[in-house]
Amino acid sequence: MTSIYTQLRPIFAPRSAAVVGVSQDPWKPGTTMLRALVEFGFNGRLYPVSSRGGEVMGMKAYPSVESLPEAVDVAFLFVPTEVLVDVVRQCKAKGVKGVVAFTGGFSETGSAAGRALEAELKKQFDGSIRMIGPNCLGVYSPGGGVTQHPGEGYSQTGGDVAFVAQSGGLSEDFCRAAPNFGFQCSKVVSYGNACDVNEADLLEYMGADPATNVVGMYIEGPRDGRRFARTLREVAAAKPVVVWKGGLTPLGAAAASSHTGSLAGSLEVWAALLHQVGAVQVNSFEELLDTLAAFHFLPGLDDRRIGYVGAGGGNTVVAGDASYRSGLPLPPFSPETRARLDALLPPVGANSSNPVDVLAPMPSAESLKGILEAIAASGEVGTIMVDRIVLSKPLRRLMHYDVQAPVEDEAWLEDIPIDLLRSSGIRVVVVLREYLDPHNDPAVEVERVRLRCHYQSNGIPVYPTAERAFRALCHVVTYNERRRGL
Repeated sequence: MTSIYTQLRPIFAPRSAAVVGVSQDPWKPGTTMLRALVEFGFNGRLYPVSSRGGEVMGMKAYPSVESLPEAVDVAFLFVPTEVLVDVVRQCKAKGVKGVVAFTGGFSETGSAAGRALEAELKKQFDGSIRMIGPNCLGVYSPGGGVTQHPGEGYSQTGGDVAFVAQSGGLSEDFCRAAPNFGFQCSKVVSYGNACDVNEADLLEYMGADPATNVVGMYIEGPRDGRRFARTLREVAAAKPVVVWKGGLTPLGAAAASSHTGSLAGSLEVWAALLHQVGAVQVNSFEELLDTLAAFHFLPGLDDRRIGYVGAGGGNTVVAGDASYRSGLPLPPFSPETRARLDALLPPVGANSSNPVDVLAPMPSAESLKGILEAIAASGEVGTIMVDRIVLSKPLRRLMHYDVQAPVEDEAWLEDIPIDLLRSSGIRVVVVLREYLDPHNDPAVEVERVRLRCHYQSNGIPVYPTAERAFRALCHVVTYNERRRGL
């Protein structure tokens, strides 16, 4: 038998594709998908299929799958529920390698008719053709020139993070959010009802995919629990798998049943399973993205020792609490390191223990540089987290800190974390907090986003809170510790 990677590769990297169900209406889903592929840059052979034939978007439209000039690698199906089975039969007879069925109205409806239609659909799959869906948003594969529906404007830059989602909406949110967290996607797939290709197949594919270094998943209920657990163990032994399991509360379980017809399972069973197989469990969309970003930027992190540098006594106290709750309690610095830090800190009010309190959020460049270099040189931590330091000159003005200290003639701070990363090799994490502008000035957010992108493009992960940063780092450290024992 051919491998899952060989079977599914034509869907993720097709040389030819058909969109079945286009029309002259530019806003019908089939037509918007055709336009999305063109605008996204699909450079293979592309064929619209419309029962009326004619021409769509300047391309010849074929009246049926049978009339296509070749057996395409993948067919994107936007057809009514009642004819989907027949269209899949046509694709199979034509020799199409894979189909993506966007159509809903099957077992997720909870109706006898929907379940019967899905049972009939399942009979079509014997390995000669593979299907993703139905009831899904499809595939986003920048390297293969493929985007999901409605992904016309998604990033065309490929990355190393894959996401497998039973939910179409969450897969769309992920495609849009990933670049804001500093990473790009290798593959994203919404697989819906998993009538043929299921979560274990897709996880196995991502495990074999050379472009993917870390895998995220959102699942509501696996179709084959034993195989899924076995595949999770195998893939997680080679690359991180971060799993967000939906439907672990009574209300969530009811929603999962009506969404994709899935059985949710219990919180305790899933926590035990994911721990046993070496996967990383997360419990929200933000935690998923935070953790994938940490794996992207700090893949080999296995050192629990973190040095925290922040401003203000209360802030350093709560950072210490956050580090402890996350499982990464801050180690105290040695007397020698504290002496070096004391020589660089204000004489009154600052604190040279770990967490380090530099007192005010606008230290001089010389002071901040010296503090970070002293911590890096100590060898007492493996990562430094910088929090609540106003790191850009425009932010200091926009947030009205310039009334407390001059800004124009001072050497500036924003590249100090980047220089430290390059010169010392120590890992650096930056926290850029939100909601700190009393005037709600959009310019503050514009500058914060610029600064965030600047750090991310130079290899430094950025988080909006220290608590989220500590939690994500702990997931990476724990995975790398456990991986050595898997």
